[in-house]
Amino acid sequence: ATTQGYGQKQSQTQPEKVKNFEDLYSEGKEAYLDNNFKDCVTTIEAAIKDFKFYTDTVSKCKLKCSRKSEMFPSVLKHSPEIVPFEKLIHETLCVMKCKQKTLSKTRVENIEEKTRTDFETKKPYDFLQLCYYQTGDHQNAANAAFTNLVYNSDHEAMRENLKFYMALPEVDENIVKNLESPDYVEQYLVGTDHYRGEDWEKLIETMEEALKEYLLAEELCRVNCDKPFDMGWYPDFKSSVANHFTFCLKCKMNCAQNLNNFNGEYMDDLLPSFYHYLQFAYYKVGKVEAAAQCTGTYLYLNPDQEDMKGNAVYYKEVEGVNEKWFLPREEAVAYVERDQDEQALLDFIENNYIFDEKEEDSEPERSLENNSSENAVDLDADEFVAKISTNTHQRKSNAMKVLDMNHWDFPEEKDFFTETATKKLVPDIISSKQCQELLDIAQLVAHSGDGYINTPMDRGLDNPHTGSELLKGITIGKLALFVYYGLVDWRYLETLLENAEIMRTETQERLSPDETIYSTYTHLVCRIAKPGPKVRSQTEMSHAFHADNCQLKKNECDPSPPAYSYRDYSALLYLNREFSGGNLVFADSKLEITDTVFPQCGKMVVFTSGPESIHGVKPIITGERCTLAMWYSLDKTFEEPEIGLARKLIDFIKADETPPEVIKESLEDLTMFDEKQAKAIAVANGIKKPGHF
Repeated sequence: ATTQGYGQKQSQTQPEKVKNFEDLYSEGKEAYLDNNFKDCVTTIEAAIKDFKFYTDTVSKCKLKCSRKSEMFPSVLKHSPEIVPFEKLIHETLCVMKCKQKTLSKTRVENIEEKTRTDFETKKPYDFLQLCYYQTGDHQNAANAAFTNLVYNSDHEAMRENLKFYMALPEVDENIVKNLESPDYVEQYLVGTDHYRGEDWEKLIETMEEALKEYLLAEELCRVNCDKPFDMGWYPDFKSSVANHFTFCLKCKMNCAQNLNNFNGEYMDDLLPSFYHYLQFAYYKVGKVEAAAQCTGTYLYLNPDQEDMKGNAVYYKEVEGVNEKWFLPREEAVAYVERDQDEQALLDFIENNYIFDEKEEDSEPERSLENNSSENAVDLDADEFVAKISTNTHQRKSNAMKVLDMNHWDFPEEKDFFTETATKKLVPDIISSKQCQELLDIAQLVAHSGDGYINTPMDRGLDNPHTGSELLKGITIGKLALFVYYGLVDWRYLETLLENAEIMRTETQERLSPDETIYSTYTHLVCRIAKPGPKVRSQTEMSHAFHADNCQLKKNECDPSPPAYSYRDYSALLYLNREFSGGNLVFADSKLEITDTVFPQCGKMVVFTSGPESIHGVKPIITGERCTLAMWYSLDKTFEEPEIGLARKLIDFIKADETPPEVIKESLEDLTMFDEKQAKAIAVANGIKKPGHF
């Protein structure tokens, strides 16, 4: 009988098409979107299990056949130049037969690259942690969040989720675990426990096993680098083989770095550290020859480590060790020689081929470096004491390590933005003093829901903003009413109008230099991360992807009402940087991010308002993000009437005249706002009256 994969059934008549991990993952995401969290857990767990089953099966088949490649009987007699291709053909046939014995005949192996990438980057755990939480399984929610965070250290929303889970009474931080932790990591950590407990026999046993598991994991990683490669063009046979081989070679040389991730901590000297523990343990049980060999192996991998060189001197002078006992172990020699050959070939390729800029930029860094170990070893005059630095090996719960913000190296905040005819990035259009003046206005009169709820801009659409944040704002019309009611000084209104005009002229200059644009709406708005725990997915946005003059639908952007189809241009002026998250992102029609803008005081982004400028805002993790947003039309009919009324109000005040009642009435009609509401906000915001007109 054929062994079936996870969730697969046998049929004696017509085989039933089995669901692979891509099918199950798709079903799980649909269940999540339908709020069917129980099915979400079941199907995504099944998807992860099937992905592991499939990759384990294929990896082991590839490794087995690779090891047998020299034993395949040759059919060649006279053409040695094609021997490598014969080996490749035999190996491919071997893998196909191996998979056939294990995988179902009805299994579909053609998987979309995006799905494969999702599983490799542990994205299914993003959905799974939310579904676990919604079903009340809080310990597993913490486990899933931790697992995702181990492989995605810059995922700030997941970090906040993990903090939330860790604070729940049902969650024990000491047993939060990485659900994808490799065997060698678990064995290694057990070995360090034996080191601290001074159980030297157990340390030897577990570290030797961990070393075998590590080397096997690297072999499996390397054979898995034999994967598809889209060259973006159609070269001839030899060029195609050379390019694909180089792609696979770079992948293989990156395996060591990928395997050195210990639950979010990267150990640059992981392989030598196995021999460090072993040499000390072998010495402690009296096996000096084995200790010397591990010392020699460590120095073979890391020849400049002074403490280990001191250990070697001790073995020679005190223990009388024979020089040949320091010869490195075979597995380390094979590892280094292979690494040296591959590096030499890669150096030749890079020095003798002309790669385009994209290829050079995507080149992985060297995976192994002979850096000095940070593990301190002391050589006492009276006794050999090869103790490893206690600071490095203090055990702490995995989740607490990950939650240490100083543990991570975050990328520099740099815009990834390509200017086009439809979008421009304009730095420093206002000063820090002007930014602060606008922030003062926001702190004074901005209030929750302004601009979207129970206002003329409320078109009955679903709220595009996340529930994990508080959105507050103020418009020109409402600020003018605060001035009219005598609740704030008129100079605040003048400041807002002046900065709005700067934005309008700068936008016109860059996007419509030959035609006047008219402001249709001005909104000073702040987004604030709500205090307390928040649970949200990586895909959740502060402001969902949208276009400013049409409604995004499946295959189109619909300009019909309630869309603001009259908008032609948009502008966003950022006022501060004292927050985390909140980046502006642009996306293509598939909602894949193409550009990222990091907000900071005085930076403005201007763009056309149509479907060519799909954009959104990433979640605010901590702090408050403030922006002055404006939208424009080429049609004067849609010009914002509040601007003219606000200017008239200021003119009357400057002339020391009482503004006519009609200004107030017009503004109240336009804003759906009145004095009672304004006074309630004034009380809430602590406004002190400057005097009533």
